[in-house]
Amino acid sequence: MSYRPRRAAEPPPDPYGDDEQTRIIPRTELEALAPALPGVGRLVSPGPSGPGAPRVGAGPPSDGGLSQDELDERDRRNLGRNSVLMASGTLVSRVLGMVNAMLLVKVVGQTLAADAFRSANSLPNYILVLLSGGILNAVLLPQITKAMKRPDGGREFVDRLLTVTFALIAGVALLCTVGAEVLMRVFTRLQGPALHLAVEFAFLCMPQVLFYGVFAVFGNLLNARGSFGPYGWAPVLNNVVAISGELAFLRLWGQQADPSAWTGSMILVLAGTASLGILAQALVLVPVLARTGFRWRPRWGLRGYGFGQVGRFAGLTFLALCIAQGGGLFIMNVATGMIDRGPAGQYVAGYAAYQNANTLFQMPYSLIAFSILTALFPQLARAWQRRDEESGLDGMRELLHKGLTLPMVGIIPTSVVLIALARPVVRGIYWSLAPVEATATAWALVLMAASTVPYTIVTLQQQYCFATEQGGTNLWMQCLVTGLQVLFALAASFAPARVGVVTICAGMFVGNAALSIVFTGYARRQMEGLNLRGVLGLYARMLAASVVGGVPAYLVGSFIVWTMHDTLLAQYAADAVGVVVFSVFLLIGVRIFRVREFDAFLDSILRRLHLRRG
Repeated sequence: MSYRPRRAAEPPPDPYGDDEQTRIIPRTELEALAPALPGVGRLVSPGPSGPGAPRVGAGPPSDGGLSQDELDERDRRNLGRNSVLMASGTLVSRVLGMVNAMLLVKVVGQTLAADAFRSANSLPNYILVLLSGGILNAVLLPQITKAMKRPDGGREFVDRLLTVTFALIAGVALLCTVGAEVLMRVFTRLQGPALHLAVEFAFLCMPQVLFYGVFAVFGNLLNARGSFGPYGWAPVLNNVVAISGELAFLRLWGQQADPSAWTGSMILVLAGTASLGILAQALVLVPVLARTGFRWRPRWGLRGYGFGQVGRFAGLTFLALCIAQGGGLFIMNVATGMIDRGPAGQYVAGYAAYQNANTLFQMPYSLIAFSILTALFPQLARAWQRRDEESGLDGMRELLHKGLTLPMVGIIPTSVVLIALARPVVRGIYWSLAPVEATATAWALVLMAASTVPYTIVTLQQQYCFATEQGGTNLWMQCLVTGLQVLFALAASFAPARVGVVTICAGMFVGNAALSIVFTGYARRQMEGLNLRGVLGLYARMLAASVVGGVPAYLVGSFIVWTMHDTLLAQYAADAVGVVVFSVFLLIGVRIFRVREFDAFLDSILRRLHLRRG
């Protein structure tokens, strides 16, 4: 059934007379979801910037008198610039995050102690995502955005809303900290000393729920006021603090992979600095907020402010989020039981191996696909708002086509090179891993890298559903991808332990691939055509060109590792030479298969970087 432009159903009355359904999905949500359930993306609506950006408590926002067409044109011009700016900020954080992950592997290894810390340190993220999905997305941010349009900037209203929000986040954090032992017993399959260590870690990690929540609120307040840089760079401080703690740990105690060998001081240094880093990244935003003119005074009471009806869309979105998080927790539960199920004396990949592979997988996705799609989201939302105009469908079709093609020009080659050099990449970055541990992690990385294209399309699917306010559609699509991944995780719990994590990663590929196919067909029907033949043609040509580079890169890398007897130096040599060989042959493949889009993509990046240097 084809889509017909129509007026959306009238929303509940708004106390400030604005019926615009503004929804901003916080950036922090992706990094919380990605380790748990790959395929569940997080979106950010960058919003306006510059002198006319909205300012909470400082008067109504201004668009500088720009017309709708002028706003659209500005967004189109800024897409490349915004993508590069976001990618550059993400790059620094990701590089330091990689160093953090490397040192963590050196501290806890990749066995039971690693699973204990990884699960305890990940659980606050699951809770935070539910809080942000239920409070920030559904209530806090939309209402703040509307309040800013009042003549007084909505200062009193924002004060009351933030007071209740901070109190709720603090209450949840307190409950989670008190119930840390129960949570670890329910959501992991760790036993004996590993479970005891995980509980001790959890008591120090659970306050992160409060720190993450405050950071998300502060960051989105800055975004609403047109300030995006500090929010993007604050995680750098978090990584610096965590890295300092890991270096201190290694200096004092070295690697401690046996969970029964841990002392209270060891736990305090590792888990304490991990939580301290989250606190630091939240507090660093306080002076930045103050410089923007933001002031907050605690006020209680929300009666009469229009919170009686959050809205059907918000409820469906939160339900989809709960399903995604439930699936992620089930995956964590299954993965943490793999090591204990394995044969004695034989290494079996567990939750730590899964997380380490995911850290590598996220690097190209966050730098390329996430940055581009984040910059594209405001245009999708604005095109939806103009759906009743004659050109409404044309705009949506153009933007969907761009979302399906533009990120893939960079994502497909990086996925292929990760597959080709998976083992030397894993061994080179996680240098403290034994060869058998690196091989198991590399297989997980291969399947994750193969999932990058459908993973990106799933992120676009969520953007599309959020922009078009199709909460029910997003819900059943979330059920599809989560259901498939849970089925594979369930199969992994019965399969031999040595293939358990690989089975979970296979579920990531199947789930995202299935939903990407379903979504493109669904969107094509609604938009009355998307030129999918052209999209698939680009994928085929870009994949062929990448394979031209990937095969020699794999052969050269394998030859170097073999001739240098699988030493650590061999891994670095294989990575360096393999990337050079891949790049040379990729350019040849691009010429052979006439992938003109790749030339345009590369030229755009080089031009933006040149302008930034200037």
